[in-house]
Amino acid sequence: MNRSDASRKSSFDRLMSVFCREDAHVPRLAPVLAVLAVTACARAPDSGSGAARVALGEVFKTDVVVTLGEDPQDSIATPGSFAERATEGFLLSDGQLPRIRSYREDGRLDAAFGRFGEGPFEFQRINGLAETASGEVAVLDSRQIRLTYLTGDLEPDTIAQLPGVPSGIEPMGDDLLVGLMLATERSPDASRLLQRPRLLHRLADNRVAWSAYTYPFVPIERPYWASLVRFSFDVAGDSIYMASSLRYPVAILSTAGDSVGEIGVPSSTFLPVPVFEPGALAPNNLTPLPNLLGGHSTISQMAVVGSHLIVVHGRFGSEVGFTEYHSSLDIYDRHTGGKLYEDVPLPENSRVLGGGRHLYVLQDTRFPPWRIAKLSFQEEDPG
Repeated sequence: MNRSDASRKSSFDRLMSVFCREDAHVPRLAPVLAVLAVTACARAPDSGSGAARVALGEVFKTDVVVTLGEDPQDSIATPGSFAERATEGFLLSDGQLPRIRSYREDGRLDAAFGRFGEGPFEFQRINGLAETASGEVAVLDSRQIRLTYLTGDLEPDTIAQLPGVPSGIEPMGDDLLVGLMLATERSPDASRLLQRPRLLHRLADNRVAWSAYTYPFVPIERPYWASLVRFSFDVAGDSIYMASSLRYPVAILSTAGDSVGEIGVPSSTFLPVPVFEPGALAPNNLTPLPNLLGGHSTISQMAVVGSHLIVVHGRFGSEVGFTEYHSSLDIYDRHTGGKLYEDVPLPENSRVLGGGRHLYVLQDTRFPPWRIAKLSFQEEDPG
């Protein structure tokens, strides 16, 4: 770690801890830091779960902050999908461009690949990355409905067509878990509004070995939810965790795809998206969409770090579009199911990228240089 990275690590630690001291004299801080202080230190009423409500710095320590290396001729537009590599380093797609990059543990750029197009080994919309058990890099393209395999050095390898539009990918042993809706379970007529297809699929040798996790609601009974809902999942040991963004709980599945339980309860500050009446979002409605959604809560992502399941809460913004901002964390012991911490606030404009050996947090989603904080639990995690 060089001196500048060490300085950034120290600054991030101070940001997470000094604001929440009872004797902190906030009025002397710059206005923008004062806003961060209020956001990071607020403690909502107890929800009755018994979970502690503390600042981020009381739960995590910052191991290092790395700045992503860039090729001056190949700049990052914005960080996208993230995947930790098995030995060291990580993978990151570009959120706006058809590019995949591999980084060393210290953030140095190792390799990059990708161009826009419809041909072999070209991409249109990358929406998922994973490293396979053999060290290949699997890349999802939701527009071309295919899975592209690259070598560990990001050289072209093979291409596999998918049986439905993909949305998320995780390695599981020698196989891959992919979120998608199978073409055979989609109907072209109005009957699709009554369907509850299975969304999670285990791919073995690029073929569906099993399908699980039924769509959690009937679309016709909850107007507009199908456009708003997102699904996230993560794998740890012999457990799969999957959640709908709009409602608790988190489902727990076995590696055979069987439902084995649930985990997670919302805190008292979790403001779920309501069930809208038909026509509520029609163009002639007097209430703008951002006003209907603004401030409502979501389960934006999940990440496993050791023995902990981290549920990332988001909030819809007040601007036009379905923009979600990562706002706080609920943290569970994934072995007992107990909630350890709730409503742990994230710094403003930050975003959780993923878990693994660390919790990886992009410090600022708005502007380069792109810096990632690697966080670990303050208390020793037995895994």
